[in-house]
Amino acid sequence: MKTAIIIDSSCTFRNWKDEKDVHLVPLTIVTEDQKNIDDNLEFTPDDFYSLNEEQVLKTSQSIVGSMLGKWDELLKEYDNVICILISKGLSGQYNTYKMFSNEDEYKERVFVVDTNGVSIVNDRQVAFALELIKQGKTPKEIVGFLEEKYSDFKGYIIPKSLKQLVRGGRITKAAAGLAKILKINPILNYNGVIDKEGKARTFKKAVEEALDKIAKENSGEFVVDVAHSRTDQENLDLVNQLMAEKGLKLGKIDELPNVIVCHTGTDTFAFIPYVG
Repeated sequence: MKTAIIIDSSCTFRNWKDEKDVHLVPLTIVTEDQKNIDDNLEFTPDDFYSLNEEQVLKTSQSIVGSMLGKWDELLKEYDNVICILISKGLSGQYNTYKMFSNEDEYKERVFVVDTNGVSIVNDRQVAFALELIKQGKTPKEIVGFLEEKYSDFKGYIIPKSLKQLVRGGRITKAAAGLAKILKINPILNYNGVIDKEGKARTFKKAVEEALDKIAKENSGEFVVDVAHSRTDQENLDLVNQLMAEKGLKLGKIDELPNVIVCHTGTDTFAFIPYVG
């Protein structure tokens, strides 16, 4: 049985560009003048960050024709297709393509995973799915393993700057100004959706609180995966220092996908516990 994997650009898709059985159908970045940009390999990180500095960008689901066209193309070569896409708590992507996968021409051949994931969470799922394929597991078994493994986890997101949250209308300029004066840094939690968790007086304190929560909420052997938007080496060194001080082991570290940075901005860090 030959199985392909489709990802969208909610994961660090550049990591998979040389994996022959992993195929990208990008999400869409929407500019202020309603121009749609495919969030793919041709849209470089420099292109994205330059545009994101100039405009308030929005995000949209993968183009239906592109996704279904890729399914049709792959089903000529593969027996099955497994789609590992952005969490349904962050986008309508899952519900849209779960619906299409139930149509007669795709039923029992295209499988859409309820990932609860984004960024490194979905990278982990791609790697796990590839390993299960090598073990000879069926698509249904793989989907079941992934959905069970990622049904219950909790990570934390810390945006150091509130600039992007203000630009996107998620907080007011007055609130951001007060937070800056008081040196208040928000802490968000992530378990398939993003929600408010708390606040700390500085970025360092926010990171410490997030790492303390992860240490308290997880037992046994685990590592902490770290995803971040563009930031300076000082922030990266601080995160590494705090993890070492708290005896936490670093797992994967990578950049946050564009579709998250659109909403959180630069200098954002995400911390996700991973149990192998």
